[in-house]
Amino acid sequence: MTVRFREAVRDTGLGPRTEVAPLAAYMAAEQDLGRIGPEVDPEASARLLIAGCFHRAYLEMFVGADAGPTLEASAREIVRELRLDPVPA
Repeated sequence: MTVRFREAVRDTGLGPRTEVAPLAAYMAAEQDLGRIGPEVDPEASARLLIAGCFHRAYLEMFVGADAGPTLEASAREIVRELRLDPVPA
């Protein structure tokens, strides 16, 4: 089953890259505009942001939405810990 799934993902061009690449490109564009600091790695940050979202979805699905911080608090924590707060103008 896993082998067939992997083949299907490969054959259709889907998978983690299709999620990470657009977000990383967006973050790089924001970085070029000076809205994200130069020390941020857009690719790594995109992967970590997506991982945080998956973790939140996992918690909600298996233990309920009220098992952890609110959705807004979770988003703020992820952004803060990735040091993605807006760059002062």
